[in-house]
Amino acid sequence: MNSLSTRERSKLRRQRIGLAFQSPELLPELSVADNVAITLLFDGWKREKALAVAQESLRRVGLTEHGDKAVDEISRGEAQRVAIARALVHPATQLLIADEPTANLDAQSARDITALLVSQVESRGHACLIATHDMSVAAACHRIIDLRAPAA
Repeated sequence: MNSLSTRERSKLRRQRIGLAFQSPELLPELSVADNVAITLLFDGWKREKALAVAQESLRRVGLTEHGDKAVDEISRGEAQRVAIARALVHPATQLLIADEPTANLDAQSARDITALLVSQVESRGHACLIATHDMSVAAACHRIIDLRAPAA
């Protein structure tokens, strides 16, 4: 990785690593679909294709009808699902990193997002690193590392 230029490292991170933060970090001047498609647009995808892929990613998180909405028209939980959709949108993604991906969701939505993350890892061969305090999310993971546990 050190042999890559700054631009090449940025491209690698943008294409191969999907990030979903505890705070969704959506761009308020963009629609929901544009927030999901933005990584693809940065990679030079044609807008029509990027938005079609973004809509599919929104469908996977249960937000099909929200693509044209402004960010301030959706709930905090829906914004978190948009962040998950954005993290999953790039077809080249190999690693998903999610910080408290269910923190702002009701119990059913949290179960749905957890199932989605697990299914993506299993069906697409992704690796996934999740930081969570939610034991039901942790229980769905293949391996748990408790950072509160004393060193062995």
